[in-house]
Amino acid sequence: MALRQTYLSMKSKLPAETEVVLVMRGRGNDELAPTETLLNDFNKHKKHFARGCGYESVVHYAWEKSDYERRFRAQIKGDPRALARLKELASRARERDIFLICYEGDDKPCHRTLLLQMAEEEFGAVVDPAPFRADGAGGGSTQEERAQAPLI
Repeated sequence: MALRQTYLSMKSKLPAETEVVLVMRGRGNDELAPTETLLNDFNKHKKHFARGCGYESVVHYAWEKSDYERRFRAQIKGDPRALARLKELASRARERDIFLICYEGDDKPCHRTLLLQMAEEEFGAVVDPAPFRADGAGGGSTQEERAQAPLI
């Protein structure tokens, strides 16, 4: 049992007993999502990306240029509700798998990974950072495709 992560299009492939926490704005867990200001700044930088600029992708470029990791970590650490929610998830993940889900694919930097790191650092969470794979690779062992996991 662990706190894990994947992206939205993989949600329907998670095992039925898995708990899902959507960490995008407007999905009921805004305290674990980037602020509108951070998200807008990130998206602004995406518009300035040019191929051959030394970054793997537009997302990698915007992540660095917006100082995303530092700002997101500060946001979470400065919000008692976010810390309480993360602590609660870390505790519950000792008993069952809980997946943090947002839109970003697993080949790009994402705040899900930062949330996992912070849960481990701050609350000693059991974390499996490997993205879920429907074929059973990564994110722990899986079974055949099942019904959608319950939403939190």
